[in-house]
Amino acid sequence: MSQINIPLDIESLDIVAQTIDDEGNFILDVVSKNDHSTCHKCGKPATKRNGKAPSRLVRHLPLLDRPVYLRITPVRYSCEHCDDHPTTTEQYDWCEHNASVTKGLEKYLMRSLIHSTVEDVAKKEQLGPKLIQAVLARQVDISVDWSTIVALETLGIDEIALKKGHRSYVTVVSAKPKSNSPIVLAVLEGRSKEDVKAFLKSIPEPLKQTVKHVCTDMYDGYINAATEVFGEQKLVVDRYHVAKLYRRPLDKLRTKEMARLKSELAPQDYDKLEGMMWILRQHNECLSQADKDKLHHLYKHSPILKQAHHYALRLTHIFNSHSSRKSALAKINRWIKAVGKSGLRNFDCFIKTLVKNKGYIANYFKGRKTSGFVEGLNNKIKVVKRRCYGLFNTQTIFQRLFLDLQGYEKYV
Repeated sequence: MSQINIPLDIESLDIVAQTIDDEGNFILDVVSKNDHSTCHKCGKPATKRNGKAPSRLVRHLPLLDRPVYLRITPVRYSCEHCDDHPTTTEQYDWCEHNASVTKGLEKYLMRSLIHSTVEDVAKKEQLGPKLIQAVLARQVDISVDWSTIVALETLGIDEIALKKGHRSYVTVVSAKPKSNSPIVLAVLEGRSKEDVKAFLKSIPEPLKQTVKHVCTDMYDGYINAATEVFGEQKLVVDRYHVAKLYRRPLDKLRTKEMARLKSELAPQDYDKLEGMMWILRQHNECLSQADKDKLHHLYKHSPILKQAHHYALRLTHIFNSHSSRKSALAKINRWIKAVGKSGLRNFDCFIKTLVKNKGYIANYFKGRKTSGFVEGLNNKIKVVKRRCYGLFNTQTIFQRLFLDLQGYEKYV
């Protein structure tokens, strides 16, 4: 078979021979250009040759869709600086100590692992899953490297359940630097205030100064941890979590009223109310004329639902308006008073929560920041969990999120 002559991408090696084994693998016999090693005892250069170690095969980047192996016989050097002249086997900068793959192949495997699984990469590259896991452990840290981050800008704190229905939560802390993609900072076991606060305090002081907003939901543990570290002025309760809370009583009222109307209206009249759940959730300007007619028909038969829907839309309009914090806070206070005077009771529980966190909710209007990017990360975690048939280790989740979010930036 014809030989292929190409330069090796490792400058410290010379190719002395190349063969193809019975399985079609490329075997490159190489020698190191180094003329010394570092003494394992004193750390000084050892330059006197003292025999050779057994040959070793190290797998390198594939060529023509075939595995490539580097066959090298490491040289042993004797140290003349130590009294007992210990010998040291030369180590290489292109390969980790005692590793069976080169650093170049390790980066290639990390690129392959982005949006994939360990099992898939192992099968495609004809390597063992344990080897891929070992490479992942070497290449991707289990915690954030603060030296790679210039500024944080907006922090996001949210939880996600690892097992549905088991209340096994992890806390995801992420950041959205200005004009950059989101980055994951930590995946914490549980969601206690102490753990979240300890992590936020561990952020280097120069990076803390770059934090302008901290977005979270209305969970007291996250709110208290963030305010104790960054202060109340930077905390923003996410508007979409607020919307979820005031739409919930509206949905409950809709379910109750629709059950009443089903028993009171003629079948042909009730059929006109089909799809009301989605119609009530949309903005009026997004409705078709047919949807508006259905809504008018519902208002006619359920005045209390018309009133509740009206107040929900008013609150949505407040969040959609480009008001200042002071102006928005005044509008929210007027909304609370108006609902109280109306006699509606279905918003009572929501209003208690609104009053409690009113200042943090109003901080949204200072920079209109939300936890949207955090919800995107939560979705990525769910995708990774399904892809890998479940992930329950916070360190592994952090590594896989790092690969999916920043893998191309680091390894391409």
